[in-house]
Amino acid sequence: MNKGLAGRSVYAFGDSIVYGHVYPRSFADLVAEQESMPLTKFARNGATIGADPHASGGQILAQIQEATDTAPDFVLFDGGTNDAQSIFRDRAYDVGSYAEELEKTLHTMKRKWPTAHLVYVTAHKLGSRDWDTQMALRKVTLQACRHWDVAIADVFGETTFDTRDDSQRATYTFDDLVDGFPGTEGSGTHPNMAGITTFYVPVVSAGLKQIALR
Repeated sequence: MNKGLAGRSVYAFGDSIVYGHVYPRSFADLVAEQESMPLTKFARNGATIGADPHASGGQILAQIQEATDTAPDFVLFDGGTNDAQSIFRDRAYDVGSYAEELEKTLHTMKRKWPTAHLVYVTAHKLGSRDWDTQMALRKVTLQACRHWDVAIADVFGETTFDTRDDSQRATYTFDDLVDGFPGTEGSGTHPNMAGITTFYVPVVSAGLKQIALR
């Protein structure tokens, strides 16, 4: 029987796209509210999958380790956005090291919450990151998720959200708040409310509903 999503708990881990950047609400909040799911958000701005000593948000693995042992029904998480900078710009580690840390992260979640449904949310196509690095990270991330039976809410692959297109960058991303809310004309990384509601929420919500139907 389909239990639906209402009342089913969700934890959210990751970087500023999950946290909200300088605004404390992200796609995770909107999906949880839309589906009446209690949300606990552990994401931190600047977080990485790989171990970069200079990453302002630390490792996503640390968020998971610090979270309660009580299993949620669902886990939403992302990664790779800041790793792309750590790898390409800072040379802090390479794609192979990222893949090893991702395996450790997925294993930790599976061991800690064996009954939870894990859902990896891909970031949109980023004009603010090196494209070849994005593609390399995407390849190893999708491989690992499939290996660990982690569902994929594929904003990158299933939507047209692409901030290499300057008009999309300007319309759908923000860096700063305007009158307390996300503005426009961002760098291409952080989706504003239009970016979230147009691209992220439909994909993530559909992914959760598909799992609930099983």
